[in-house]
Amino acid sequence: MLGLGLLALFVLLAFLVPQAPLALEQHWAEWMSDIATPVLKGIALVFNALGRGVGRALLIVVPAAVLFVAGRRWSLAAFALTEALTPLISSITKVVVDRPRPSAPLVHPSGASFPSGHSAFAGATAVAAILLFTHLGPRRRMWWSLAVVATAAMAWSRTYLQVHWLLDVTAGAVLGVGVALVVCGGVQVLATRRSVRPLEL
Repeated sequence: MLGLGLLALFVLLAFLVPQAPLALEQHWAEWMSDIATPVLKGIALVFNALGRGVGRALLIVVPAAVLFVAGRRWSLAAFALTEALTPLISSITKVVVDRPRPSAPLVHPSGASFPSGHSAFAGATAVAAILLFTHLGPRRRMWWSLAVVATAAMAWSRTYLQVHWLLDVTAGAVLGVGVALVVCGGVQVLATRRSVRPLEL
């Protein structure tokens, strides 16, 4: 239910997001410029690299390989579907909404601004990893906390690098988390009905 609710929220945001930045978004972007330091830029660039190219590929291939070697086919299917649907929905929404990016980016992004593909990737991957690789119990709370921090850090990095507005990264994270919850939950239901070993949900 939470996953479906998040996806519904994402659709609502896509319909309501304005082309021009909100006052809050403009203030946030100005604050990011005001606090600019070489150290913060370096950290933001690390997250930028993790969300594209080799960094992104490793964050997808390594967990997928672990699931494949372990023979967890249903978990692998859930992970693969999550990582496929998230960028697909993000890319389609970018074309439909076509929101302009900030005018002075510190890196060279592609496509429109809404939603943030990096934030969607972070949210989807973090949630899928927790659901598929951790067990229910007190320790999972720690992993959830780390997932929130990782997703928020990725979102921050996109606004720090002036490639997204605040609403873009918020919607991206909502999309990624929603897709992961819905896909993993759906695959769990299918696996249970087929009397297959359940996912680590």
